[in-house]
Amino acid sequence: MSKIMIAGIIDYSSLDFPGHICAVIYLCGCPYRCPWCQNADVALANSEVCRETEISEIIKNLKEIFIIDSVTVTGGEPLIQKETFELCRRIKNETNLLLKIDHNGFYPEILQKFLPLLDFISIDIKAPFNEKYGITAGKSDWENVVEKVKRTCKILANWSGNKEARTTVVPTLIDENEIIEISKIVNKYKFSIYTLNEFRAERTLDKKFQNIMPYSYEKMINLGKSAKKYLDADNTEIYVVTSKKGREKI
Repeated sequence: MSKIMIAGIIDYSSLDFPGHICAVIYLCGCPYRCPWCQNADVALANSEVCRETEISEIIKNLKEIFIIDSVTVTGGEPLIQKETFELCRRIKNETNLLLKIDHNGFYPEILQKFLPLLDFISIDIKAPFNEKYGITAGKSDWENVVEKVKRTCKILANWSGNKEARTTVVPTLIDENEIIEISKIVNKYKFSIYTLNEFRAERTLDKKFQNIMPYSYEKMINLGKSAKKYLDADNTEIYVVTSKKGREKI
């Protein structure tokens, strides 16, 4: 019996899979060390929150959640565990649920194997494709990281499924100039959705980020409007997610 390291399952979410009610599976581990990371215990595979769980048990639990029509596999970074492919394959073969993965773009070749199983994918584009990416992802080899994320974007540009790019807007790291540059990337690689997520400072990997206030609601909306100017309105929708009003289309 195969086991996978998980931090937990949320039975119900109306935000994680656009247009659907989904369960959310949190898988442990991540190759990045984003200083602002909002799921640090999951990314670090902290033994206090992560546990080995039979994949069969996860499938059984999903079948018992009657209100959902989909599932999102997130992290951490789901593709860091080789068992994730079996989990996704069994979700598609043994349930009627739509399947979405949240991915940080670091594993382009592995992702390619997953695409036939997926109905939707969300990719983090954390910063412009320059040295700022390494700072935002907590990786000194930023050129390597950027090259992998670029390869992932190129793969997805030729994939016919629904694809979302998303950026967590972290004050001190990301502002209007960065959002404009990221929007150009989103447009180039033909993402169908671009989402700006509000930063949360509760439990960050680097405790210094717990003292940073998120941008105001008004600032987030204005950043969304700035991004919209650089996107093809016929092919890409833009959303802003805030604690004040949830998910809003710009």
